[in-house]
Amino acid sequence: MFIDADGIIVDVNDTMVSWVGSPRQELAGRHFSELIELRLPPANDQFTPGDAIIRTASGNTLPVALGRVSVEANGNTQLAAFDVSPASGFERPFAVASTGSDRGKQRLQILYNASIGFGDVRTEAAAAQLLAEAARKAFSASAVSVHLVTGGILALTAGHNPLAEFWPDGDHATGQRTLGAGEVLVVPTPESAERYAPGTGMPDVFRAAGIHSALAAPIRAEGIGLGAFVCYFEQPRVFDDEAVPLAEALANQTAQAIQRTRLEASTRRAALHDALTGLPTRRLIEEQVAEVLSEGAARLAVLFIDLDGFKKVNDTLGHSAGDLLLMQVGQRLRSVTRDGELIGRFGGDEFIVVARVLDDTQAADIAERLRGAFDSPFAGLPPDLRITASIGVTLTKPDEEAVLDRWVREADQSMYAAKIAGGNQISQAVIE
Repeated sequence: MFIDADGIIVDVNDTMVSWVGSPRQELAGRHFSELIELRLPPANDQFTPGDAIIRTASGNTLPVALGRVSVEANGNTQLAAFDVSPASGFERPFAVASTGSDRGKQRLQILYNASIGFGDVRTEAAAAQLLAEAARKAFSASAVSVHLVTGGILALTAGHNPLAEFWPDGDHATGQRTLGAGEVLVVPTPESAERYAPGTGMPDVFRAAGIHSALAAPIRAEGIGLGAFVCYFEQPRVFDDEAVPLAEALANQTAQAIQRTRLEASTRRAALHDALTGLPTRRLIEEQVAEVLSEGAARLAVLFIDLDGFKKVNDTLGHSAGDLLLMQVGQRLRSVTRDGELIGRFGGDEFIVVARVLDDTQAADIAERLRGAFDSPFAGLPPDLRITASIGVTLTKPDEEAVLDRWVREADQSMYAAKIAGGNQISQAVIE
């Protein structure tokens, strides 16, 4: 949250918006005291937070730790708030770090900074990298490795694992035992590693890698294992009472960030893929074409596909039959497109394919392959309802400015020429 010198809210992040339950634009311009009740104001330094309550739009209250992070050149103050309700995972390290020790204050500041950073990450890899950096600073570790579950496999995602070179063949992946245990594991000496991996020679692995101590924490959310991180120490290390809650807090922050990025990715994917056919939408096709052009494609063919007879299916059999047909069309078109060819649904019964080509002959071959996907009957349709495709094709000039909308319009016009000629045809406009 940013407030000006008069205490007026300038901006808030997405987390604050979700806590309060009001749109960002409604929060900006209000005095922060309307939103936050200070029970114990934060100290003037940037490390010691205060105790506060956030009032939500529903009338509930949320206990938070509130602290100053920075004062901007324009005079605005950046505040950071942390959920300290029992379920937040932040209460324990906050209570420990607030005892007044310099180390506790420094660690709390690291948590503040990490929380702000986690709010900005947009990928799991970025969250893992931020965790590796924050954990290394928080524990003064020689190295930190972050391992996330991807495709059912726990793999190194960020940082450095000094044990990897000496890891026993066939043993569990690093972090797997931590993830399975579901709690922070402390390894104060190489010999104590035997307790967590009996019979694997783990103490020898530690000694061979020059590691005297380690601390590992699982990254979990709602009972689901997302990964683990491990801090390694080249010197003997005595872990104080703050170590475990600090590791838990960093793991919880990471888990929340990963959950958010996954939700955002899922939401974005849903927005960029047609719900009926699963094919990319126009917006995603535009992004993919831009990427192809950035790779230096010499020439592109844009193929616009419109179904012949689709309206009759809707009119005689109903829209559910039309939806079933569109699903089948999407599957067939996907089955005949090749690597490097982009395919999407443009809306209604219109589809588009964009492909790299050398000349108009190659573009015509692609169009014929797509038209052939309609040769066999579609399930659920009576014999007298035959569905074919009218396809319009346009080729880009090797040196013309990239304007996908214009190329689509030209291909669309060619498609109409094919439809007027009787349908089930290909009409190609070559731009010289």
